[in-house]
Amino acid sequence: MGRNYRKKEKVDKMKELIIKAAIKVYAAKGMQGIRIADIAKEAKVSYGLVYHYFKNKEDVLNAIFSKSINIFLKAIENTSVQEKSLKEKLVSITTFLFNACRELPEFMYVIMFEVIWTPKFLETRNFITFTKAFATFEKILIEYKQKGELRSDVNTTISTYMFFGGLEMILTGIVLKAIPVEKEDVFQRLSNTFISQYVYGLTAIQKA
Repeated sequence: MGRNYRKKEKVDKMKELIIKAAIKVYAAKGMQGIRIADIAKEAKVSYGLVYHYFKNKEDVLNAIFSKSINIFLKAIENTSVQEKSLKEKLVSITTFLFNACRELPEFMYVIMFEVIWTPKFLETRNFITFTKAFATFEKILIEYKQKGELRSDVNTTISTYMFFGGLEMILTGIVLKAIPVEKEDVFQRLSNTFISQYVYGLTAIQKA
């Protein structure tokens, strides 16, 4: 039991080392511009060792997505059980992602421009996690709809995709530096603005 655990721990550490190296290389060169040899060089391991853990560069990219979507799902699940208002929960989710852009810019760049637009990123195992994240978010909306805090005619499925679609575009703007984020508190303000407009809409109607 102990030996198997140590073996798994060693494998996990090596995979993490290779994934971190791959993120740097993908961010610098893009999917089409790199080779497994580039990843091995960045990770300071042998060419063959990368192939020992991953079939090809697409497999490495898929591992990056698996890591990101699992982190994202965990963030939504943790938020969903907290005793907060709907707006507070949504702000918590968006702030988590916006902060990731500041703390892990290369990782977010690869996710936004290399992974999401690669057809293979939604293999069966990833697709299940991906849809689970959306379903968990929709349950938050359903809960507050049942409490009467959302309009009775709100379609929670459409609202879920609206949320993530808008969020994706803002994250793209941040990564491309089209949305300035130099100031320290900008992510919290950006998150509050996005959620206020998502929850209350754009019209001049009095907030409920």
